[in-house]
Amino acid sequence: MDKPNAGYQDSLQTIIDFLPGGITMFNAEQQMVVCNQNFRTLLEFPDSLFADGLPTLRALALFNAERGEYGEYKEGGAQVIADQVCERARTRQPHVFERQRPNGTTLEIRGEPLPGGGWVSIYTDITERKRDEEALRRVKDMMSAAISFSPTFIWETDAAGNYTHLQGVEHILGFAESDLLGQQRGSTLCDPTHCDNCEVGRRMQARESIERLVVESRSKAGASVWLSTSAQPVFDQGGAYTGYRGVDVDVTEITLARQALEQIALHDTLTGLANRRKFQDRYELERLRQARLGLPLTLVLVDVDHFKQVNDTWGHIVGDVCLKAVANVLSSHLRTIDLVARFGGEEFLILLSDANLTEGALVAEKLRRALEGTVIETGLAAQPALQITASFGVTTLLPSEDLSLEAVIERADGAVYAAKHSGRNRVCSAESAVATV
Repeated sequence: MDKPNAGYQDSLQTIIDFLPGGITMFNAEQQMVVCNQNFRTLLEFPDSLFADGLPTLRALALFNAERGEYGEYKEGGAQVIADQVCERARTRQPHVFERQRPNGTTLEIRGEPLPGGGWVSIYTDITERKRDEEALRRVKDMMSAAISFSPTFIWETDAAGNYTHLQGVEHILGFAESDLLGQQRGSTLCDPTHCDNCEVGRRMQARESIERLVVESRSKAGASVWLSTSAQPVFDQGGAYTGYRGVDVDVTEITLARQALEQIALHDTLTGLANRRKFQDRYELERLRQARLGLPLTLVLVDVDHFKQVNDTWGHIVGDVCLKAVANVLSSHLRTIDLVARFGGEEFLILLSDANLTEGALVAEKLRRALEGTVIETGLAAQPALQITASFGVTTLLPSEDLSLEAVIERADGAVYAAKHSGRNRVCSAESAVATV
């Protein structure tokens, strides 16, 4: 029996020596009965501690205490610490804890009591894992700080377009993350009036990449927030589509600034109407549309009557009030598809889409009557109200004609001259050169 037992013991020792971690086994009397070389290496126990055979738990605990394995202690404290280690072992409770050794390594120690008394312990060097966890924690903390202190939030959706993860959304849109989790991205962030046609939504449906697309969204309070969206579709290892992962950046301030610059660049600062540049761009687009559809295009030139007399008599401030009143009358009596621009001084130009000469003349007459009947409040005690009129020149550009905008305006200007010559406050057609009152 002795030889088989010895062989069994040798085999067991060989097996545990090949295990990656340290292993020990103590009996009920706290005597070590098994350990492997990895245990001795991990804990840096000297060979002298094992010279007389496997040591007791107290011998190991006392050695550890004396070399500062459990931290600093006062004189006589090593004995107390060793006694405490042995006392805890007598409770035979399963345990898992981490211990950082004086050399900087971190061990995970797992203990499990044995049915017949005693216990087995496994020691694993988790130093690298702890470093990786710490590095990951630092990266996450840095990301969270960056998101918290920047106009950015990150998000993920499932295959159905529902939010599965959000971070940083509250300080941009006012929604708590819990408000949006499980909700459709499109229905919660896009303007409901154009959500279905949102370019971001279209690309997500097509599972395309999105790079810095600017869309108008709504905050929890209902305010417009402009977001620059970048996102990528996500697929699992089998190639199945699982959703989207993206980042939104609040670009409201820069978007509004750009819109303001565009407003300045394309609109008259006094009246808010389109300026020459915007009118020119729109004219070119309407000419292309006319070439496709073969429809007429009508221009109306408006020149305020006796405007120099208004400025000379009542001053330029009253003159500006009158120009703004004219602009309001013209814009409020036109279709949304038409365009009215201030073309300089007291001249205004109107572009009527899909309107022939007769229709253009009728629109001009309606505008003439509306302006003639408008009372303009001047704010002056001497002249609290004014009424002004204008002369209108109408011309129609047919699809067969190839004229520049300047040439068409010159034709309308001739009609205005005819209206002025006929007594002002009239509509005159360039084609007929006949004025009407």
